Amino acid sequence: MKATNRALRARVRLAVIGIAAVAAVTLGAVAAVNMGGGHGKANAKDTKSAAPTASGATTATPSAPARKLTPETSPRKVAPLKPREVKQGIGVGFPHTAVGAESAAINYWQDLDILDDGIARQQWTQITSKTSPGIVDKHVTDVRKVREGLGLPPSGGTPAGLSFTAVVKAALMRSMDDSGDVIEVWMFYDRYATLPADKAADNAPLTDQEDDLILTWEDGDWKVTEAPQYVDHKYGPVAYDPHSTFAFDDGWREVVSQ
Repeated sequence: MKATNRALRARVRLAVIGIAAVAAVTLGAVAAVNMGGGHGKANAKDTKSAAPTASGATTATPSAPARKLTPETSPRKVAPLKPREVKQGIGVGFPHTAVGAESAAINYWQDLDILDDGIARQQWTQITSKTSPGIVDKHVTDVRKVREGLGLPPSGGTPAGLSFTAVVKAALMRSMDDSGDVIEVWMFYDRYATLPADKAADNAPLTDQEDDLILTWEDGDWKVTEAPQYVDHKYGPVAYDPHSTFAFDDGWREVVSQ
């Protein structure tokens, strides 16, 4: 998270002063553990047909190798559900299902304010679990550090004409307990800046970032938790690549808008 914040502060600084040409920042990918093993094999098998030999016996003709899927080639995509309502500046109200948890994480990540500490406090207060009250102050502090890095007052709104949009391109989720009520969602995303009209366009967004949220079902909605019993067992996923069979086998799926 610290590396992400440093990259974000650098990117936002350039956006605020209107510099368009900037090197894209990419987080270090998590190395695959035992990449060659432990991944599922294709379940579908081609039917073998018998062919006669000169002696009259039959032999099976070799079947074509099963096609390995990637996040890009797989028909299985993530289409996040829409929030039922908006509270404190963020969409909430997702169903008590795995799809609901994944949808909540994606929507939260795309909606969270990264420069207005007042809005950020409202949003994090709304989506934070009772198990982790310190999350709110921690993320508000992160926003204020970004502001200070830009030379802005520690507290305040976003400068006029400037906004940021996060777009989650792929997601991976897993249950962290037997109940299915605690789910970790990893996200692969880009963040774009919209600059004031008199500034150059944002031609170098912060791209190919990875981060995660751990969600727990609480009070009828999915809340973000950083309880030690879950944080200490976070999953280190295979690096996302839309063309990688390993990424698909590990659980990465492309996110599409509805």
